[in-house]
Amino acid sequence: MSSQLYRETVNRNSAAYFNHMALAVFLLAVLIVLPQTFLSEEMKRLYVDEGGFIQVLSAAGYLIVVSTLVREMSYEDLLKHWYFLVLPIAMCLRELDFHVHFTTYSITKTSFYVSPNVPLLEKSMAALAFLGVGTSIYFLVKQNFRSFVSGLRRLDATPVAILAAIGCVVFSKVLDGAQSNLQFLGIHVTSTYTSVVIEEVLELGIPIFLSIATFAAFPTRNRPKIRSDAL
Repeated sequence: MSSQLYRETVNRNSAAYFNHMALAVFLLAVLIVLPQTFLSEEMKRLYVDEGGFIQVLSAAGYLIVVSTLVREMSYEDLLKHWYFLVLPIAMCLRELDFHVHFTTYSITKTSFYVSPNVPLLEKSMAALAFLGVGTSIYFLVKQNFRSFVSGLRRLDATPVAILAAIGCVVFSKVLDGAQSNLQFLGIHVTSTYTSVVIEEVLELGIPIFLSIATFAAFPTRNRPKIRSDAL
């Protein structure tokens, strides 16, 4: 009786996280449409600018992921799966534009590494940062890819939410690089305010779905309380 009650509760909790994902999609759609109602150009600019509304929310989302992992995972598990912390922290710093604030140029630009105006120390530190992120991604995929795929087949909430976050990464990067990629093909286009809003909101979707994935992976607040007479 108790095991049946536990399975039913787990199924309800899993369905709740899918409801959260649906709500997140609706929220992102609202955030895309919302700035179209702004009358002030300054409000429109602050909505997507550095340090603006969307960017602050994105950074806060990554911090929620990190704090949840630190709270729920044991010290041993955090040491074993250290990349779970490194990647959202790196993404948070990227969202706060740390990649441009403390160096001569943006460390994501090729010109940063070939320019003679950039000190060797800056180049070395940037290379170490990318090496750390790349190593984190390698171990993340190596140690979790099979369980991720099997979880997708079972339609578990955590891998589905992670897949949604990956989708946000892909589509936001496609929008971000569309102008330069098309120019390379000889097609000249100009990005619009709407395309910038969509890109920024998609980037906000990354920590939102990662937060849902984290909550679904550690549903400690939703474990069923089994009465003794149900045993």
